[in-house]
Amino acid sequence: MLAAALGAGDVACVELAVPADAAAARAAVERLRDIAQAAGVAFLLRGDAALAAKAQCDGVVVDPAGYGAARKAVGGQAIVGVVAGTSRHEAMEAGEAGADFIGFDADPEIVSWWTEMMEIPCVAALPDADFRRLAAEGWTDPQAAAAAVRALG
Repeated sequence: MLAAALGAGDVACVELAVPADAAAARAAVERLRDIAQAAGVAFLLRGDAALAAKAQCDGVVVDPAGYGAARKAVGGQAIVGVVAGTSRHEAMEAGEAGADFIGFDADPEIVSWWTEMMEIPCVAALPDADFRRLAAEGWTDPQAAAAAVRALG
């Protein structure tokens, strides 16, 4: 299903929420990482910088408090994104610390403000974001996955 989605449009990265079961997490990461990287798409883990480094992922996505430890774990060449929700303050602090992108909740006002005022790209489930976030949790088949990506434009 992931391969179908990646082939349907211009996808910059895939972000995986790490399964709680360690063995399942490692297997999922390796399988999905290989699919994404073979398609030339960055593969990021959500919240587990140590596993991202061990599994040779392209980076990690963390909350603002986790930026420093994540950067140390994955190194200077990997991507570290920070999800700031709706906090302008936390977003600016993460940007100043060196975050590669800032993730926001689907709040049109903050996304518009960020894209007008800041150079660091933002990710959100909104058309005005620099990169649009698409949740894959509801996908049930490859055609639905491809259609969701194509719908982004």
